[in-house]
Amino acid sequence: MMKRILQISLRADPLSPLDGGDAGGQQVIVRQMGRNLQHLGYAVDIMTLRQDSRLPERYSFGHLGQVIRLPGWEGKLASDEDWHANRQAIADQALNWIRDQQRNYYVVHSHFWISGMVASYLAQDLQIPWIHSPYKMGRWVVRPGDQVSVSRLEMESQLLEQAQGVIVPYLKESEMIHQTAPKVPIYVIPPGVDITNFFVRDSGPLMRGLNLSKPPILYVGRLTSGRGIVELLEVMSQSSLPPDLTLVIIGGSPGDVKEGVPTDPRLRALADKLGPSVRFLGPMPHHAVAMYMGSSIVLVAPNQGPTLGMAVIEAMASGSAVVGTNVPGVADWIEPNVTGRVVEPSRVDQLWQNALELWQTSNRARQMGVQAQEMIQRHHTVNHMAQRLHAVYEEVQSGGRHQAGVGY
Repeated sequence: MMKRILQISLRADPLSPLDGGDAGGQQVIVRQMGRNLQHLGYAVDIMTLRQDSRLPERYSFGHLGQVIRLPGWEGKLASDEDWHANRQAIADQALNWIRDQQRNYYVVHSHFWISGMVASYLAQDLQIPWIHSPYKMGRWVVRPGDQVSVSRLEMESQLLEQAQGVIVPYLKESEMIHQTAPKVPIYVIPPGVDITNFFVRDSGPLMRGLNLSKPPILYVGRLTSGRGIVELLEVMSQSSLPPDLTLVIIGGSPGDVKEGVPTDPRLRALADKLGPSVRFLGPMPHHAVAMYMGSSIVLVAPNQGPTLGMAVIEAMASGSAVVGTNVPGVADWIEPNVTGRVVEPSRVDQLWQNALELWQTSNRARQMGVQAQEMIQRHHTVNHMAQRLHAVYEEVQSGGRHQAGVGY
């Protein structure tokens, strides 16, 4: 009998036409999980909310999968309080769909606290095991300028205590969760990279397309101060820069960059000051980011708080050295002076100097990139992630009678 998995990802549609925003990393992970679990024989339904009325309510996703978008919520869930107040209505809508389709599920797996509120109800009603991935819990990931609601903090703790298993990407996060919910089984499954998309590329086409004389330094991520990009550009604006150096910036939410100009006044002023030394390309589809990563020498990750780290490991798979900060999701991946370099979050000036040095000594950066690529290919592909997830599903579904044996 085929084993069918229900994944709940209300906040991050895995097939959204444009990756990016504050759910970009989660969106990629959910998509890769769903696709690669099918290679192991699971049927996968990924349930999300329809964010755009032009998107279909159901969409085929691989030979054994589909994405289900619950309609009627477009533009109605702007705050944590909105999600909290409507959790029962969303759960009822999801349950009605499941009953109409006569679905029988092996396991339900929720992504982020918003999805966990619905999954806990579904698991209880359907009498199936429930696994939860909290993704950067509010109490641990607050960055400068972030706002975390009381309702979210309270709900996150409740979900940890109710789930039959919790999956986290990094060991440090498992230790923090254990302090909150010491009885729940915790599994560490690092993100995986699709190495058929992220690999070393000839930088010539990219340089010709951007009219560059040398491969760029790359930043991929959100355009908020909590990600360190503002601080990084401030350091650059106060430095003497080589005339042939370019920092290419990819990411942000839709509307954050218009015709190559950031809409945030602070970033716009810094961009004006830096001139051709910085290029804002805005958000783009995930497969397009791969070309830039495979053509760059160094990726900078100036994060000021924990992150999922997708840009870091995808850059490493693409043969790029990474210079990042000592925060979870960045420092976990970098072996100093082997695959990149690590500095403290407050020392963005040192981060930039390290990135500049590696850019100027490209042979050294390439050596680091080769070693980073080998590490990802040996241990952290999407296939590795799916195999580890399979082991967790089987253990939780059997009530812990199997040994999952997952982790680093």
